[in-house]
This record gives sequence, structure tokens and C-alpha cells, in this order.
Amino acid sequence: MIGSILLVDDEPLIRRGLKKLIETNELGWSVTGEAGNGEEALLQMEHLRPDMVLTDIRMPMMDGLELTQRISEQHGETAVIILTGYRDFEYAQTALRYGVKEFLLKPCSEEEICKVLRQAHEHLRMKSELRQREHREQRVREDHALRSALLGLPQPAGERFQEIDWVLGLDFWVVHVETFLPESKLYRADDVELLQFAISNITAELMLSQGIRGRWITVEYGRFAFFLEMDSSNKAYFDKLLTTVQSLLGLPLSVLQLGTISSIGDVVKRFDMYKAGSTLLLVSDDKTVFDDETRIRAIHAEITSLLLLGKHAEIGGFLKMSFEGKPKDSLAHRKREALCLAMVVRQVMHKDLEAQLQTEDIGSELEELRVLPSQLAVEAWVADRIASLEQATVQWLEERNSGLADRSIRYMEKHYMEECSLATVAAQVHLNPNYFSNLFKKQTGESFSGYLTKLRTDKAKMLLTNTDMKITEIAEAVGYADSNYFATAFKQSVAHTPSEYRKLHRN
Repeated sequence: MIGSILLVDDEPLIRRGLKKLIETNELGWSVTGEAGNGEEALLQMEHLRPDMVLTDIRMPMMDGLELTQRISEQHGETAVIILTGYRDFEYAQTALRYGVKEFLLKPCSEEEICKVLRQAHEHLRMKSELRQREHREQRVREDHALRSALLGLPQPAGERFQEIDWVLGLDFWVVHVETFLPESKLYRADDVELLQFAISNITAELMLSQGIRGRWITVEYGRFAFFLEMDSSNKAYFDKLLTTVQSLLGLPLSVLQLGTISSIGDVVKRFDMYKAGSTLLLVSDDKTVFDDETRIRAIHAEITSLLLLGKHAEIGGFLKMSFEGKPKDSLAHRKREALCLAMVVRQVMHKDLEAQLQTEDIGSELEELRVLPSQLAVEAWVADRIASLEQATVQWLEERNSGLADRSIRYMEKHYMEECSLATVAAQVHLNPNYFSNLFKKQTGESFSGYLTKLRTDKAKMLLTNTDMKITEIAEAVGYADSNYFATAFKQSVAHTPSEYRKLHRN
């Protein structure tokens, strides 16, 4: 993940230097905005919502210490790093009460700044992963509590069904499998777990493709409860689900709308009325199948993270480790694990690699797995799925990165006079800034900042030679808000100041 950072300093040159340092090093941060004092920073934070603020301590109107206090009060999730001099260090340390854990003492080297920012990014990444894990765990607990309430079982420890208020106002539907052993199919009792899992994934894929908003849970084998936002398309979704499962798996489903939930107790009451007229199916105490749905989401999130960080070569190894078999595993268990992996691969292919997949393929994969005679055959099937994902990732990268430098340069040619940061251009080609920076240099032989400086310098040369524009006007025309900074960058590139260059080339 790339964190967003707001730079706050009353010296534009310092802000510009920090911004350049962040954009030209792999620190995990993208500069989302700049401010000259605490008041400006607070206004920007309302709409930018940065992950972190890097602020000087001494500024007009509102200093860094007061800003830190206000951030602590109004934006508690935002981290703060304070930039201060030795003279103000003891004063700055009072910010510890507001949660500040990092200080940069002026003058500080580039290496020191990079070290602190990398540490801060690692903290942000771990914090984000913790939040996601807590969210998944919370969802699992809620699903278990809701499932227990619907089946009349004791509530799991640490969760109260009465507190699950997100169901209020939602449309309550139930789908159940009429039989897992239709006469038209040669299914066996051992196939029930695979069939259940296949239905779950068809359900999820169709909800995504049909744009249905809401949540669903597996109540028991063969029975699913849906809590959906009120929408006229809900019925069409269930019609599609019934026909798809019948077509792909040969399993007959029934669906019933139980109405809108007006209170927590209403959920159980409506489900009890439904059960009174319905025969319970194959109930099992094994919750592994239900937990697999959460596991797929977690593994998919990890692979998405690897793709964003440019660690594409690690995906295959991560999947092998996640689905590594154990000697005591039964054949049925390994088949279920294999189908779980196949569903992860499908999600990555569709959501991350933008591949066009057919829901019908789930039926084919299920049938292939169902008839495999041994664990060795299952392992080979798993290896093929991992290899196919690795190959698809390589192809996706080649297509995505083909002509990346040309596309980036075309954008820079049009926008060099504007905000044309590394993060801005990377966003235009849908890559994270660090990965884009490395790829740009690989394809062009130059760093992004070096190429942009050269482009702006060449444009400035033309204006200096062919127009009577003032130096300050030329600086602004080629993308420099500060004419002094423009003059410094120009001299470093050309070995002459802009004025000297104009005199030399007009004689």
C-alpha cells in the first residue's frame, strides 16, 4: 500500500525538497498536499484525509505543536512526524502527549529522513493489515452469531446477536438446496462439501456481476441467508442464481423472500416461520466450509497487496504455502482445499488482472476435482492452477507495462507546466509510484525526476531564446512556482543561469 502524506512548512523550498526526496525514493509515501502553516494544513486535512502529516514546529498563524494537538483531537488516525531544531526539541517533546512518536532534528540528512519515513510506512502497513484482519474477524464472529441464532444454538463467546444491527432495514431472503443427490447426477455423499463450496462461489460471483448490495451467510449445508439492500433487481438476481446452479451443477434450488427486517428479533422470528414449512437438510457441526469463504477473502487481499507492491514473483510461493497439504489430510479435505485455491485464483484473475471469466468454469473445475482418484492427482491439479495464475500475471504485466514510458512521456509533454509529480503520472498509468519509478528508469534509462527536469529545461531554453518573457514568467510557464528554485535547477542542468543562457544564445 502507498501512504498519503501532507507536508507542512512555511518554507516552500523545504517543502519542495521533502517532496522531491519522497518521490525519488522508495519510501512507501505519496505527497497528497502541502501547507504553509497549521491553519492551512487543517483545512486541507478535511478533504485530503492524509495518513500522515510531516510538520515543522515553528510556523506563523498556527505552529506545529498546536497543529499536532488539533490533529489528535479531530483526526486521531493520522500519524504525525515533527521537524524541529535542537533549540525547540524540548518544547516539541510536549507533543508526545498527542501521540507523536517521531521527531526529525534539523539539520537532518536525507538518509535519516528516509529511515524515519520507511519506519513510519511499515507502521502504517501493519496498522492497515491489523484493521483488515480485525474487520474480517469481526465479520466471522457476526456470521457465527447470526448463524447460531437462526439455528437456535448457543451464542458464541464474545459476540451478541442483539448487537448485529446492520441487518435492520434489509431485505431478508433464504435459498436452500432441495437435494445434493439428484437422480441426473452421479454425486456421492463425499461430494457435498465441494458442491456446497461451489454454490457459495457462484453466489458471490453473481452478486458481484449483478451489482447486488448486501451480505449473505451460509446457515448450514444447503441453506443460505441473504440480507440485501432494497432493490427491484434482487428478484432477477435470485432467478439467475437458480438457473445457473441448475445448469452448472444440476442442483435444484428454492428461494423465498421473508420480508424487510424491522428489529433484531424479527430475523429469528421470520426464519422460524420459514423453517416450520421447510425440511431441514444436511446439518453439520463442521464449520470449516463456512470459514473458507472468509479465508478466500483474506488470501485474495494478501495477493492484491503483493501486486500493488510489485512483488509479482512471490505470488506463486505464497499460494503454495497457503495451501500446502499435510500427511494426515484426507482426499476429501484436499479436494476442498484445491477448490478453495481455485476460487482465490478466479478472484485474482477477475478483480486484479482484469481477465474475463465465465461463471460456468466453476462447474468444470468442480467436476474435474470430484473425479480425481488420489491426493497426488489433486496436488498436480493445484500446481496447474498456480502456474496458470503466474503465467497470467506475467502476461498482464507485459500488456500493462507495454509502452508505459511512451504514455508517461506523452502525459508529461502535455502537463509539464502543471503539477506533474511522480505520484500524479504514476496514477495516470495505474501503477504505484515506487513501482512506476523503477519501471520508468528501466524503460528510458533515466530517473523520472531527471527526465522531467530535462523536459522543463528544454522548454525553458526555447522560451529564453525565442521570447522576451521575464525569467519569473518562464519559470511559471515550465512548471516552477518558485523562480529561484527554477534558476537553481536550470543552472545545475545547463551550467549557466537562465539570464546567462539567454545572453549567450541571443548574440
